[in-house]
Amino acid sequence: MRKHAKSLAVAALLGAGTILVHPAPAMAAGYTPESACAKESGRGGWTHVSDNRRTLKKGSETWGHVWLMWNRGLQKNCVVVIKTAYAGKPTYTQAILHVEGGGAYRDPGKLTAKRYRYYAAAIGYGKGQCVDFEGHTTDTRRVEYTTVSARRGKFMNCG
Repeated sequence: MRKHAKSLAVAALLGAGTILVHPAPAMAAGYTPESACAKESGRGGWTHVSDNRRTLKKGSETWGHVWLMWNRGLQKNCVVVIKTAYAGKPTYTQAILHVEGGGAYRDPGKLTAKRYRYYAAAIGYGKGQCVDFEGHTTDTRRVEYTTVSARRGKFMNCG
């Protein structure tokens, strides 16, 4: 019995050590587009729309994803950039919702305005309007501040 309990304790410690060694990806994985938009809006009910994801890539490296979501109750769209590279480290990250005919909702107002650890989200009124979306994130550990971007590039999802 004691040997079995000891084995379980060692296994638990090793498992905890693994989690502690790599906490950022595990924590970033806890954010979904739905949960990020709900956290920013204070309300659930966010759903995926057609053609709603773009990948932020530098060469073969994936740095994150940009998602477009819709909330029927709020009649609003949400664009969220969820980082997979440098998750947990504050980097310049921006989500932008473009509304056809002019205007954009941005979080933050400009890319170099704020650093985020896991995601950035922009929420804007989209009822009866076609929207486009884009996102950016950077590697602020290097001198050149490498930026990766992704944009759908066409207005769709005309709420």
